[in-house]
Amino acid sequence: MKILSFDVGIKNLAYCQLDSEDKSILDWGILNISVEPTCQHKIKGKCCENTAKKMVKDTGFRLCTSHTKLKCYKDLKLKNTPKLKNPMFDLGKSIIKTLDEKKNFLESEIVIIENQPALKNPTMKSVQMIVYSYFLMKGSIKEIQMINARNKLKSYTGPKVECDIKETYKRNKFLAIQYTRYMLYQNQLISHDYHKLFEESKKKDDLSDSYLQGLYFIDNIK
Repeated sequence: MKILSFDVGIKNLAYCQLDSEDKSILDWGILNISVEPTCQHKIKGKCCENTAKKMVKDTGFRLCTSHTKLKCYKDLKLKNTPKLKNPMFDLGKSIIKTLDEKKNFLESEIVIIENQPALKNPTMKSVQMIVYSYFLMKGSIKEIQMINARNKLKSYTGPKVECDIKETYKRNKFLAIQYTRYMLYQNQLISHDYHKLFEESKKKDDLSDSYLQGLYFIDNIK
């Protein structure tokens, strides 16, 4: 059975598609769903991915806050980037378009989504429900479940990881990355391509959350 696990974010959706029988990874990655304008300054040939707060008045060239401080842009006249007129609508369209491009997602039999508190961050809750609605209407998904975020670390079966970080959120992120690294190397059925993807990612915490959440579901709910 194919399980598709989502870690919810406003700019990114981390996902992990797993085989429930052997816990091998079928697909794993980060989907960019952001509708915010991004910085066009290039670093090693690639555009900066940070949100652009300013733009060059004459050309419309967009810059994030940190890159506006560079000498090459110092003498240019800048103005604020225009605000989106309907950001939630734009975000919803972006999510649907992005999910449509992942045809293999509809091969999943069960979709699990990190549950978001409605009052603490309503935008995150809206993203969760858009993803939920997408799979409710598409394909032949047998089941969609919401998973409490606190359960993800419970899927770890390895040795104790020492951690002296006191702040709960940061500690959990650190442990999720360490747990994921250990469990990836323990499962010999997982392709080394995914080891490389994980180690090279700037979003190891999000990848970890989607992976560990999937494992928790397989071990405790399926």
